[in-house]
Amino acid sequence: MKFIKRAKAAYIAICAVIAVIGLVLIIFPEISMLAICYILGIAAIVFGIVKITGYFSSDPYGLAVQFDPAFGIIAIALGAVVVIHQGKIIALVPIIMGIYFMTDGIMKIQTAVDAKRFGIRRWWLILISAIAIGIMGVLLLVNPFEGAVTLTVLLGITLLADGIANICIAAYTVKAIKKEAKTDNKIYIEIDRED
Repeated sequence: MKFIKRAKAAYIAICAVIAVIGLVLIIFPEISMLAICYILGIAAIVFGIVKITGYFSSDPYGLAVQFDPAFGIIAIALGAVVVIHQGKIIALVPIIMGIYFMTDGIMKIQTAVDAKRFGIRRWWLILISAIAIGIMGVLLLVNPFEGAVTLTVLLGITLLADGIANICIAAYTVKAIKKEAKTDNKIYIEIDRED
């Protein structure tokens, strides 16, 4: 049980760090692309590790940590490539991050559909954030902007939005699960009393 709590706490913590990185990029868009490579690469590796360990949590719906093993491996691989070959792939960072966030947005749409199926009332918030993150991923991928500063700000907004969305998904689904567990316990108690 302690492992599960630590995994969830680590997941929320790394999502908060990703949101903060996004905020830093929005406030200081002139930061060097080399620094961005290191920051994003390390964050992706840690996030991937947390995603994989989060797979073993006791979320019966699998919403807070959905697609974790595959997505965790992808995050670790992308992070490692960015850190090891940062000098060679600086120009590719927006494309790599665009693919990552576009994929993340698609996966979050599936999470929203599953949340609706499980009766979670605010499933539509997950859907809205998924669509927004997916659109920002596409924008990073096609890069319609001329300036590097604008691109850095967009990357920051995407990281901030994704970090907040992941925290909300994890916190809200855990809250819904705890509420359902209490309801199930009440039903069991009532059945025991009838017996």
